[in-house]
This record gives sequence, C-alpha cells and structure tokens, in this order.
Amino acid sequence: MKFCEKCGSLMKPNDSGIEFVCDCGHMESVGEGHITTEKVEKGIPDIVVKEEGDKVLLPETDADCECGNKKAYYWIEQTRSADEAPTRFYRCTKCMHTWREYS
Repeated sequence: MKFCEKCGSLMKPNDSGIEFVCDCGHMESVGEGHITTEKVEKGIPDIVVKEEGDKVLLPETDADCECGNKKAYYWIEQTRSADEAPTRFYRCTKCMHTWREYS
C-alpha cells in the first residue's frame, strides 16, 4: 500500500502499473520492491425460484399456516446485518401465504 505524500490518501496503480496515482492528482513511480495485485470481488448470486409447470422447486418443511395447512416451502435470506441470524421465509404449499421467522 502506498499513501500520497501530498494529501495522505491511498494511492492506486495506474493502468500501466508503472505509477501510483492519487485522487488529488499526485503521481509517483512504482519503483522497485512494489508488488501490485488486483482483488476480484464475487457478487452474491440472486435467488431464483424455478417452477416446472405448477410445481415449485423449493424444499418443503412442516409449518403451520393460518389456512390450517401443515406444509410450506422455505428459503433463507440474510436480511439484517451479517452478525445476526438469517431470516427464514415460508410459503404455504396450499394457499401460497408467505411469512417470515427470525431466528
């Protein structure tokens, strides 16, 4: 990591990789002994509910719906901060009512 001598901000290598550039416009040569790496961030895949005809392809579990049915599809999402438990969503297999349960 290299910090700008002019403003103190973090400098980044330019496209050619031979100079560090800062948002303030200051530039410095990379020089010897500097290694540059590029971090590739992977996105979180979207949850896709697939259906084959009228059949929903989600796992089922025992759950009591307000319609009296005892089966529901379920899935889990991280709806709050990462240090908190994920939220469990349920969808009734009969009436398709959806509700959530916080762990």
